[in-house]
Amino acid sequence: MLTRMHHVGLVVRRLEDGLALWQDRMGLRVSKQATVPDQGVKAALLPIGRSEIELLEPISNEGGVGKFLEKRGEGLHHVCFETPKVWSELATARERGFPLIDQAPRPGLAGDICFLHPKGTAGVLVEFATPPAGEHAHAPSRDARLPGLALRQVVSRSKAAAAAAELFATKLGLERVDDATVATGGVRLHFVAGDAEGLAGLVLELPDVDGAASALADLSPARGAHGITLDPARCHGVPIDVVRTP
Repeated sequence: MLTRMHHVGLVVRRLEDGLALWQDRMGLRVSKQATVPDQGVKAALLPIGRSEIELLEPISNEGGVGKFLEKRGEGLHHVCFETPKVWSELATARERGFPLIDQAPRPGLAGDICFLHPKGTAGVLVEFATPPAGEHAHAPSRDARLPGLALRQVVSRSKAAAAAAELFATKLGLERVDDATVATGGVRLHFVAGDAEGLAGLVLELPDVDGAASALADLSPARGAHGITLDPARCHGVPIDVVRTP
């Protein structure tokens, strides 16, 4: 059972630069930070509402994250779903025919983790994680810069958006919201039509969008009907929309 979207993984060239955005500008706090030699990364987790942001800096060009950065540059890398039993979830994925990157769970910053291959999940690199015993979802930051900031939605491109949502609903057990959207733990994964598959953006929410536009003025926010859009070039390659909390 996948209980929540534990985190969204973002690749950055320098962890310090990623923290300058998400910690210093967005007002999030670091809950965990470590070097993970097995994955070839320096990483940090920052709670954001019902989920977390994981920043990944490669320490080697040979690892998957290093190769991602070399090929694609900075940007969205993966989504991680929390489960109480990662071994069982991986076994179920194997039985249902998902191609696997990991044949067994291994230690990661989020706990015991494993990855499914994106060719079986509509271009989305999916991680499962079981946090260490006694470690629960961290309380969100109460920093006054952007009060109430939370992750509402992760957007992914797919050649068949409805089929991608159906896959995540029927084979991974996520809640079906509409034809192209699934959810777990209050955070949505929304598919949009596109020739290239893969993660395409984040939607954040908070009560005061006008205040956010002022606080994030140096990120070149563009006004829209429902909120603001930040310049991806100033957000380490990540397209970010900020909307008002319902």
